[in-house]
Amino acid sequence: MQNWSEAAEMMKPTQIIKHYLSFSRGEQRGIIILVLIVLLINVFRIYIPNVRRLKPVDFSAFRIELERFQGQPSSQFTDPAKRSDSTESNKSCQNISFIIELNRADTLDLQRLRGIGPSFARRITGYRKRLGGFISTDQLMEVYGMDSARYLGIRKYLRVDASIIQPMNLNTISFKKLIAHPYMTYELAKEIALYRKRHKGIGNLEELNGLKNYDSVTFSRLRSYISVK
Repeated sequence: MQNWSEAAEMMKPTQIIKHYLSFSRGEQRGIIILVLIVLLINVFRIYIPNVRRLKPVDFSAFRIELERFQGQPSSQFTDPAKRSDSTESNKSCQNISFIIELNRADTLDLQRLRGIGPSFARRITGYRKRLGGFISTDQLMEVYGMDSARYLGIRKYLRVDASIIQPMNLNTISFKKLIAHPYMTYELAKEIALYRKRHKGIGNLEELNGLKNYDSVTFSRLRSYISVK
């Protein structure tokens, strides 16, 4: 260590700088390659435009249009002779004239109504099946999810033919089917089943007035759906 220090003191300053800044051939090649890489990076940044990353496809507009299509009477049901330009077609969708009979309509018919999509149409037909048919358009308010604004918007397109309803025969219907009706309570169905067994049938609906769980409101709702014949 002492010999090296003495040798360093004997060297000139320029020789000391040259000694510390001198590089081997391998080191020189490495420095040259590094400088070239830096130059190339700067050339790319200056002369080559930035490459934009592809954005993910946005389907929100498509979903909005699809919901709008499902919520409005479709123009495909209008008379082609009445179609003109796109503006006239859009106006006709708002003012289209058609009537849907609730007891015969399928899910596709119901989807012509504003705000009624496939799932809502299935709810309506499912509830209709449980009821045995609609006797009034107001019964749509009993369908899960139906609100007054939606109902008032479609009511003018609806009609009900109650003549196709086949009432349940209280003397022959099973207890399981009887309690499945939306307007029938379990307690009343049980009393009816016991009464018809004890009296070997029900002669007329007025006999139900004496049942403990009978009430006029429930009976008025059931009246169109039950019979004894």
